[in-house]
Amino acid sequence: MANILDIFKKSIKQKTQEQEGKLMEFDLDNVKIVKLDKQTAELLESQSHLESLSLVECSLKTLEGFPKLPNLQNLVLETNQLDGEAIKFIGNTYPKLLCLSLAENQIKTFADLEPIKQLKKLQQLDLSENPIAKLPGYFQKVFDLVPGLSVLDNKDKSGNDIQYSEDEDELVVDDSEDSENEIDDEDDGLDDDDDDEESSPKPTKKAKQ
Repeated sequence: MANILDIFKKSIKQKTQEQEGKLMEFDLDNVKIVKLDKQTAELLESQSHLESLSLVECSLKTLEGFPKLPNLQNLVLETNQLDGEAIKFIGNTYPKLLCLSLAENQIKTFADLEPIKQLKKLQQLDLSENPIAKLPGYFQKVFDLVPGLSVLDNKDKSGNDIQYSEDEDELVVDDSEDSENEIDDEDDGLDDDDDDEESSPKPTKKAKQ
């Protein structure tokens, strides 16, 4: 079986070709990593254009040694074994994050989550299937902790489900009381903001059914 570095090299080469020579999005799922070694981290760090990184179900226990990626906006680390130390690392390392998914990990307390306040641009967060999501007042407390947040666990501040268009990376609020005209107006507004990356971030990756 190929080692982790070889797997990353092969995947990065393939995805760079698919993205016409500039790797902006990289995902690698169901590969047992546990912890990135130095060479693999350096390989990722050399991808200077990378804006989106997804490592789902990779048995990650720590982010220690993860690469510094100055342009990273979307980070998906679902179904791993990460705890509050991962939040601290992310808060200190990826200040430009707009979207973060840590669904199905081991974030347990609001104290664990506290360093997320450093992510001033964060708009979407998924902590579903973490122990913290079962705590009293969880939903409101997380929104209070991150004032700029607009989506938590695929719900808006009012608790409405958020759906994502399959054709475009746009958010649609699932509110049956909204009229079709109001929805059309909202869509037009999103179209107007296409040039503003921070106002319309790419949604986090996988909302498991």
